[in-house]
Amino acid sequence: MTDTHRPSALNRRRFLKSATAAIAMPAIIGRASVATAQTSFAGESLIAVSWSGNYEQVFRETVVDPFNAQFGTKVETVGGWDQITAQIAAAPEDNPPFDVTVAEEYISSTGLAGNMYVKTNPANIPNLEAVYPWFYETRPDKAKEFGVPFGGGTCMLMIRKSLEIAPTSWKLLWDDRLAGKVTSDASAWWWTLSVPAVMSKLSPGLDEMYDMATAEALFAELDKLKIAKWYSDGAEQANILNQEEADAAMTFSSDAYTFLTENPDEYVAAVPEEGVSAWADWFFKVRGTKHDALADLFMNYLLEKETQDRFLAKSMIFMARRDVTVPAHWTGYPQSNEDYHKMFQILTMDGWDMINANYQAFDDRMKQTVARTTA
Repeated sequence: MTDTHRPSALNRRRFLKSATAAIAMPAIIGRASVATAQTSFAGESLIAVSWSGNYEQVFRETVVDPFNAQFGTKVETVGGWDQITAQIAAAPEDNPPFDVTVAEEYISSTGLAGNMYVKTNPANIPNLEAVYPWFYETRPDKAKEFGVPFGGGTCMLMIRKSLEIAPTSWKLLWDDRLAGKVTSDASAWWWTLSVPAVMSKLSPGLDEMYDMATAEALFAELDKLKIAKWYSDGAEQANILNQEEADAAMTFSSDAYTFLTENPDEYVAAVPEEGVSAWADWFFKVRGTKHDALADLFMNYLLEKETQDRFLAKSMIFMARRDVTVPAHWTGYPQSNEDYHKMFQILTMDGWDMINANYQAFDDRMKQTVARTTA
């Protein structure tokens, strides 16, 4: 499964076992009681934006279609990324282009700054009780009252199985055994830069990569990589690996899923012991929606155990619920809130603001790294 989402200001961007009982619906969800919800929304339309690419297809198959089948609704999903907040901003406030949208930290921050989202009423989203606290603990206070967490994506280390090198540490990208056989993302370079940031113990989280003064040391580490070839998107990454130009990659959970399911004997991928950078996917109700109650019902449905299980079965994202059924292909899936904190370092909203403020300097410095490692 591939998701390619990148901030518009940054051109494009790439694109989750504590046993907890499923929480039942409340007596009232919006205008519909449990007894009448099955028919109350019959025939009503709603547009939900998901990430484009294969994410959209899986979202339609595992979320939208079952929802419509259960409630007789006409929910549609469309794929998006850098145009999401621009489309909302361009439309009249009382007539948005869609009703519900996905957003990670960048789009969350942009939408919140523009007052584009509606506050969440927890009474209408009872399944929030089943969500890992990590999702709220990694959000700034200003954002916690909006949206519901669905899951998240991350970076992973992937190595060709025939080398018999387990993907236990990011240090392996600099290992002599992989010299000249490594590939990583030169386009969404912030994820590549996050690798030495995760490895560093000088500051918490990914803080070092947000300021050019401290990020220079991270770029200097990337300069030492012995790269076979840099990639700019998932298709190029697949070509490099499948043509055996490279044997190891800093990849993404969505791309890793494709490699592991289509070529199960070819690659092994995992979250290294140092942890990984990540983003969290939240869904927001858009201001001015004329389907307010249906949007609440839909966002609560996003957090049903069955919904989360279906999506997880066809992905390698990490889900918001604590009690999901982990598929066999997701080795090392986190089992507790503590695991989430240990494994995943969010590229934060404030971090995006700092990177964007000095984006050109970051981009120019990454071009130097690419030139130095491929000369």
